[in-house]
Amino acid sequence: MDQSLTIDSAGRIVLPSAVRRALNLSAGSRLRLDVVAQRIELTPEPDADGEAGLLTVPGRRTVLRPSGKPFDAAAAVRAEREAQAGGGARTRGKTPR
Repeated sequence: MDQSLTIDSAGRIVLPSAVRRALNLSAGSRLRLDVVAQRIELTPEPDADGEAGLLTVPGRRTVLRPSGKPFDAAAAVRAEREAQAGGGARTRGKTPR
């Protein structure tokens, strides 16, 4: 993708929605900024807790959050479906205990 961005008076930029969707970024997502050879590189940081789990984006499919840790996705999906069917609290991608 080749696109120009503008820095506002507060020093902020807005990432295009196509980029945010492709990288599963949403409000509150953290990015690492590195300056390399006169270029700015932004890299998504893993969640602070680094916990494995499901990532659900409204209107899109549910995917496994990359963490490198073992995770029982089938159990988490069953728990999520049960919570939705019963109107209970969502598990927020964590494996039920």
